[in-house]
Amino acid sequence: MSVLSFDELNALGKKRRSEPIEEYYNPMRISRKRRQKRIEVARKYRDALLEYMHFIDDYAEYGYLDEPATELLRSSIVELIEDAFIIAKTTEQNVEAVYRAYADRISKQIHESTMRNKDKDAYFLSEDRATLIGEDESNALCGYDELQEAFGYGKSKKTWHTVGDKAVRDTHRAVDGKTVPLDKPFSVGGVEMMVPRDPEVDAPEETSGCRCWLTFS
Repeated sequence: MSVLSFDELNALGKKRRSEPIEEYYNPMRISRKRRQKRIEVARKYRDALLEYMHFIDDYAEYGYLDEPATELLRSSIVELIEDAFIIAKTTEQNVEAVYRAYADRISKQIHESTMRNKDKDAYFLSEDRATLIGEDESNALCGYDELQEAFGYGKSKKTWHTVGDKAVRDTHRAVDGKTVPLDKPFSVGGVEMMVPRDPEVDAPEETSGCRCWLTFS
């Protein structure tokens, strides 16, 4: 894990960090169906985080919160994954394991950064943060789900795309338009990723805020 977690990096600015969920994915040249799925998942993720934040705010005075708060968030993330992605429940066991490992890791990271910063910066218990994380993590989950669908449809290749604006990392711009076999990773800034915002990768310097996507052939 980096010195700063994924959402501590996002909190460095002082202004509102998130965008309206309905607008966040507009720069991505994806189908309406894929965009609507991201919006749906981002809303559910935001709501799960707001429930978690309210729990922290309501019960902080009672002392030890780490285990119940982390479990509340982890179980909410697992539930939204199972609700949103049929493939999470019906494909081979290693796919389910990826989702569950992701939920374990991300809930712990969110909780650790919340507890480390909530008394210093109101952002860490804000709807702005909940929305931003929801938008970001929806890209991770939807991108991974689309990869599994591509395997199911017999696709053999995948191509990386960026939104092409000035916010795109140089390391992501370097792989824009690159095509690799479906079962092989992209090398992005020295980090191997099967999809943009790969939920198996813990490298916030390459994944946080990424709006890249894949097409399949």
